[in-house]
Amino acid sequence: MSTYWDLVNIEEFDKKEYFKEDRWEVSFYCKDCKTLVETERPNPNGYIFICKKCKWKNIAIWTKEWLKSNYKL
Repeated sequence: MSTYWDLVNIEEFDKKEYFKEDRWEVSFYCKDCKTLVETERPNPNGYIFICKKCKWKNIAIWTKEWLKSNYKL
């Protein structure tokens, strides 16, 4: 489970010993497919993402580790 130290910008708080590069990969979870998915972004400047599997917009965006923990994957 992620903690406060996992989510803050560690370098600004001089807490480099907590920083783990591999935790910052952004991933997408489709709440309809109930799995991590690839997405399409119709507007490159917008924040709407569409699931490539089911074509719906019910997408959660966060780090892969957080999504796995939060959605019990």
